[in-house]
Amino acid sequence: MKTEDLLRILAEDTLPRPGARQVLMRWIGPAMAVAFLAMAATLGLRDGLVAALSQPLVGLKMVLPLVLAAAALPLALVLARPGATGQGRWLLIAPALAALAAAYAWIVTPEGARMMAFTGKSVSVCLISIPLLSLPILAAVMLALRHGAVTAPGRAGAVAGLAAGGLATAIYAMHCIEDSPMFYATWYSLGILAAAGIGAALGPRFLRW
Repeated sequence: MKTEDLLRILAEDTLPRPGARQVLMRWIGPAMAVAFLAMAATLGLRDGLVAALSQPLVGLKMVLPLVLAAAALPLALVLARPGATGQGRWLLIAPALAALAAAYAWIVTPEGARMMAFTGKSVSVCLISIPLLSLPILAAVMLALRHGAVTAPGRAGAVAGLAAGGLATAIYAMHCIEDSPMFYATWYSLGILAAAGIGAALGPRFLRW
């Protein structure tokens, strides 16, 4: 049987079985709960969390990764269908808004305080925590994609990593006290890209069929 014929049969298959979306909805909540509990147990919630996140530029550090995840998860599900390629243009919204917020913060922050606002005091914690917290979420997304028929496992894995990294970053933001967009637009983004790299590396191993 030719590959094209197999893909056509898979795309037309109507046998009742759990699809990628159903599996994702079943496991994404528990995976996020695991990530949250791990963050709370090891790092702890910041003091005055609700009051801090009510400030627009501070709240953005939770909103932007959620926006990224909201764009990446549907794309990952599209890539679970045989032969699908999907469009990644919606993934650009969160980085664009983060860049604008960072530029605004650079302008309004006094020159002598810019470097401290950019580097903060917890870069290493941020860069380690986000990829680690993304792992249970990435596992849930990968499990869901295995119930599809991924034909671009590296790309699907990377998108799954972006989604997991975005959700993990929103969870990490409940701990982080670095509130400058210059900090979180830079270091959160690198943490998310690390999660995407993990997904891209694991995709060909776990999503190939």
